[in-house]
Amino acid sequence: MVVIKRFNSTVSKLPTISSTLILSRNPIITRELPAFEQQYYNYQNELWKRLMWTFPKWYYYRDGTLGDQRFKELNKPPVFNNPKLEYTEGRPDIKQLRDRRFKQVINLPKSYKQAEDGSEIVDEEIQDNLSRKINPNSRITKADESKDLSSLERQLSKTLYLIINENGWKLPTFKSDTQTPLHKVAEEGLFNIGGEEINYFNVSSKPCHHIKGSDQIEFFIKSHILSGSFKPKNLKFLWVTKDELSEYLNEDYYKQIKHLLNE
Repeated sequence: MVVIKRFNSTVSKLPTISSTLILSRNPIITRELPAFEQQYYNYQNELWKRLMWTFPKWYYYRDGTLGDQRFKELNKPPVFNNPKLEYTEGRPDIKQLRDRRFKQVINLPKSYKQAEDGSEIVDEEIQDNLSRKINPNSRITKADESKDLSSLERQLSKTLYLIINENGWKLPTFKSDTQTPLHKVAEEGLFNIGGEEINYFNVSSKPCHHIKGSDQIEFFIKSHILSGSFKPKNLKFLWVTKDELSEYLNEDYYKQIKHLLNE
């Protein structure tokens, strides 16, 4: 006798696969140093000035020139060691017109006019002159002052990440058809929602992380924006830092991807 057994023919549902893009804008300027690091570098700078070789005036200002005359007016010679005199603060140690007991402080002639507060007096005739004073731009931009979270010109010393609002704030996530590579899915999805005016670079074509749920698997692709801008239609978006990202994403979700983010 042959016994035929019947098996359950129900097929389990396959999980949905999606590609999530971690699109970042790298820092543009150096980060602000903590107080301890500032003190350390100031100490090293002062130590270097104390031990540095004597400033070679002869190399930059030839004797008898107008520049040499201006240099001598700004830098008075040190008190020379007179064996017939007694010095209350110690006998000078003069070498090459420098008292080696102290660091050498040099005042250089300026090629621009300076106000009492140290700022440059701009002259229209020499405004384009290469010898004008170099004034660095402020670290705080207009986007920082107006708190414009949609601008790439904010928080220049930190990494910014793109998030969009689709039934809540999240990283750009796109469903995969299982036939297209995941990094291509992220690329096509980014261009569809934000236009093709953005130039970006994929760190790798392979996912850097994944989160597996009961009915879906989410793969993460890391990318950096190089130039251009993200210009979506009828879609809210923000460029936020790592710390700010925790305020918009789910707490458990953020903890799972926190190690992928940079300051």
